[in-house]
Order: sequence, then C-alpha cells, then structure tokens
Amino acid sequence: MAEPPSSNGVLAPELGPLRRVLVVANPATRRNVDAVMVALREAAPAGVSLEILLTDGPGAAVAITERAADGADVVVAVGGDGTVADVATGLRGRPIPLAIVPAGSTNIIARELGWPADPAAAAAVLFGPNRLRSMDVGRCGDRVFLHMAGAGIDSRLFAAANPIWKRRVGWLAYLPPAGASLRQPAARFTIIADAATLEIVSPLVLVANGGSIIDPRLTLYPDLRSDDGWLDVLVFTATRPLPIARTLARLVSRGLHLSPFVHHLRAKRVEMSADPPLPIQLDGDVAGFTPAAFAVSPGALTVVVPAAGSDRLESDRTTGTAAAGA
Repeated sequence: MAEPPSSNGVLAPELGPLRRVLVVANPATRRNVDAVMVALREAAPAGVSLEILLTDGPGAAVAITERAADGADVVVAVGGDGTVADVATGLRGRPIPLAIVPAGSTNIIARELGWPADPAAAAAVLFGPNRLRSMDVGRCGDRVFLHMAGAGIDSRLFAAANPIWKRRVGWLAYLPPAGASLRQPAARFTIIADAATLEIVSPLVLVANGGSIIDPRLTLYPDLRSDDGWLDVLVFTATRPLPIARTLARLVSRGLHLSPFVHHLRAKRVEMSADPPLPIQLDGDVAGFTPAAFAVSPGALTVVVPAAGSDRLESDRTTGTAAAGA
C-alpha cells in the first residue's frame, strides 16, 4: 500500500498495489447496482480479489464494514451520501482508504471529491490512476458524517422524503417535503460551540464539514472545508417570507456570509438542544433527535480521489472562496 496522506488534505501517491477490494453496496439506491458490479469486475486487474457485500437495510453498511474490512486494501462504498457515511463509520480506527462509486440521489460527498457519476469511469478511478487525501470526520454519538449534519428544515424534509421517489427522481424528491418543512414553526435552540453559547430562535441549524449543498458549485459559506480541523455552524434566523426569500437569494449568489439572517460559529465541539426537540440528520439520514453533540476528528479518514481531478478540486475550492468573498 502507498503511504497515507499527510494532514490538511494534502494529496499523496496513488492507491496500490491492490490485492483485496471490499465493496459495500446499497441495492436500494437510485442507480442499477448490478451494472455497477459489472463495471467493477470488468475494470479489476488480474489478481485482485473483489469481495461484494450488499446491505439489507438502514445502517447495515456500518456492521458489514466493521465485520469485513480488516485485511482489505480499500473499501468501496456504492450508494448515496448515507451509505458513504455508514461505511466511513464502520472504518473508524482503521487506516484503510475509502473509495466511492456514487449511486444515490444527491451524491454530494462523491461529487465534492471529484468522483465521476458513470460507473465505468468510477471503476477506472478506483484501479488507477488516483490519489489519496485525508479529510476530517464529524462525529455524533456512534455515527460519523463527512459532509453535513443539521436540525430543523433539513432534518424534517429528510425524515419525510419518500425513498421510492428518491430512487426515481433524485434530489427532486426532496422538494415536496421541503415545502412542508418550511411551513413548520422555528424552534428555540441552545447551541454551545466550544466556549461560546448562543440561544436563538431558528428554523435551521447546520453543522458543516463540507462546503456545499445539492451541487459542489453551490457553496454555502466562505472557507468551509473538510480538511481544516473545524466544524462550521450556520444558524439561520429568517422566519417570515421576505427574509426567507432574501436569504435564499444570498445563497444562490454565494453571498450567504453577507446575510443578516445567518450566524456563523466555528468550533471543535458543538452541543445542540432544541425546544421542541427536532430530528438530527447526518449526511441525509435521520439519526436521532436533539439534544445532540458533535465533534470533529481532523484528518481521520483517508479517501481515494481521481488523479485527473486533483488540481481541479483545489481550484474549485479557491474559486468558490473567491466568489463568496466577491
């Protein structure tokens, strides 16, 4: 195996040589998992053992990874953001790289890392050329999240989203529950971010490790990174139609940091309670209710990324930061 990447997301030499590849696949995802398996088998070099295990329900990827990852050179998550986060949860404490074949409704984690949507192209990345980089891991209880946690509008809509429509139309399935969630009353939050305490009425609180929503180009806030050792807390305060519209306009123009309806905190540890209690979402999957505590493990996960997209990933970060500050 290649040496692990250094901290702060610095790219390291490519993955390899490979002997045993563990694939953890969610058959209930939007993409045809059988086609993904065919692409992986056709791309695998001679002498590579490809072990494919299918999940059979929510959270199953955690148990499968914990049980089967030892001895693997790389673990491949086939599914959406929730499956990727579950595999990362199962990899805790193991210095085994994580690769992704995106197959879910949004795939924002894979897309931020530069993974192609086409299964054959993703399989080609897995078996090289590629690079390794480290990324931070957010923790909430015994689960991890790689991109975003939240309570309020987002967790309510994820709880209400129809899994059948998610497989059929992707992120568009979230629009009807989003409308219903927007009509729900705001909650009174108490947020403790390291030494700072904030008590505030808010319809949505996000705890971010990644920097975008829906699409990597739609960045939330300047300098939100998954390799800086911090969690970023975004507290939204708009509750009436006009302030909500103004906040959405700021979001679309990548000027959310200029909005008077958004508070930003940065911390290593975040505690959150809400009245009334709210569901908590971790990378799109509901995982309990408030109160909840979040922490960051800097550089705790090694991920595989496309070699051809390495420079583009850093360029996108720089461009997004510059645009947000414009």
